[in-house]
Amino acid sequence: MPRCARCGNSFSFGSSQIPPVAPTANGPVSGLIANFDDEGYITEMESIGADLDCAQEAWERPHEYFNVCYECGSNDVIWD
Repeated sequence: MPRCARCGNSFSFGSSQIPPVAPTANGPVSGLIANFDDEGYITEMESIGADLDCAQEAWERPHEYFNVCYECGSNDVIWD
């Protein structure tokens, strides 16, 4: 299960591998964002910049993709 070492978030994360489509000051941290349940499984995923193959790969191997906290923007994500 992912957890942010900075703020403790364990719910929503983005991928630094997929940049946001239109970077803005208040925009999303990533073009691929996922929400996780208490056991570390993806419950929903939003792709705003990743193609279908990349999104499928991220779904199958989330620990390789989701490394940015959606709450605070930290890259200090720990996978348990």
